[in-house]
Amino acid sequence: MSRAVRIALKYGLALSIGALMVWSVLSQNGYGPDLPAAERDRILCDAFTIPGVLMIMLGCLVLVSNTGALRGLTYTLRHLASRLVPGMSHREERYYDYIQRMEARGRTKGFAFLFVTGGAFMAVALVFFALFYRNF
Repeated sequence: MSRAVRIALKYGLALSIGALMVWSVLSQNGYGPDLPAAERDRILCDAFTIPGVLMIMLGCLVLVSNTGALRGLTYTLRHLASRLVPGMSHREERYYDYIQRMEARGRTKGFAFLFVTGGAFMAVALVFFALFYRNF
């Protein structure tokens, strides 16, 4: 798969998931043409803010994870799961060995699309936010 196709797939999937979230919020809040303009703008602002914030925060989580800040937590959770979940492999691994294995895997790359698509949803939310205060 070429680089352009992979990038288009990432952005397309992120936009599709965001659009699904927007639709979900709109349907849960009873969005329709019979609502006052200020209420419609408020619902639209909320609908676009939720996927925007979630995507930006997911990008921040990947960014923090790349620094190694969550390795202690992931080691502990894997160790607990191997002890508590029946059928999981019970392979003893020291923390130092786990850190070495994770560093050998490298960092996650190519997640900037989360910030871009999240920022796009937030920009649309800001437009509806401004419209809400104009109509309020």
